[in-house]
Amino acid sequence: MDEDTSVDQQASALGKIAEMARTLRGTRRSVDDTLTALVRSATQLMPGVDHACVTVMTGARRTIHARTDDVAADLCRVQFELGEGPTENEIWQIDTVVAENLGSERRWPSFAAAARDRGIESMAAFRLYTDPSARDLGVLLLFSRTADTFDADAQMVGSALAAHGAVALLSARDDQNFRDGLASRDIIGQAKGILMERFDVDAVQAFTMLAHISQSENRPLREVALSLIEESHPTRSVEVPPVA
Repeated sequence: MDEDTSVDQQASALGKIAEMARTLRGTRRSVDDTLTALVRSATQLMPGVDHACVTVMTGARRTIHARTDDVAADLCRVQFELGEGPTENEIWQIDTVVAENLGSERRWPSFAAAARDRGIESMAAFRLYTDPSARDLGVLLLFSRTADTFDADAQMVGSALAAHGAVALLSARDDQNFRDGLASRDIIGQAKGILMERFDVDAVQAFTMLAHISQSENRPLREVALSLIEESHPTRSVEVPPVA
């Protein structure tokens, strides 16, 4: 491949990534929808990438939030089980980890052998975000059935994809947290209304009653409120108005 062709391909891929990011930011999507779009884009925009997944690690918990297929999910799980691979080691310290040839990989011999048993010859990991204080980390993992897939050009495109994906992911997380907060507030409001009517108390007193139950029973306030609503209306499900 000559230099001009390589530059043109990079520009095309980066342009498509930017378009993907604009689309994600311009629509309301859940975190999982955002991540699914990210892994699909990786296999579509990067030649040689056969499988992709996004893993989020919080403390000792490992969660696969999106994958292109079962092979990608399996490769993520193998890393967790063996305690080897980029998600368990280098990616906490550096943004990009590449294994150009798993047949000669010495950093994670057990994982490399397991990956090759599944037909994978090279891989790359791109950090989406990290919060060392909370041991919170998001990683985009790309796998190829061909060795030497992740050259400098591929790494540039992968890094750009990860950067745009991180922005979309964190934005989606913030939006989801906001929606969850509104839903919880509505449920608590319904429960306060029930107490106000039943015991002839004002809104502050009703909230104090809910808070007291929450503390004495060591249960989240939202859970206490939901239980009260269900007890008061056993034949109806609790409906939370959608957030526009």
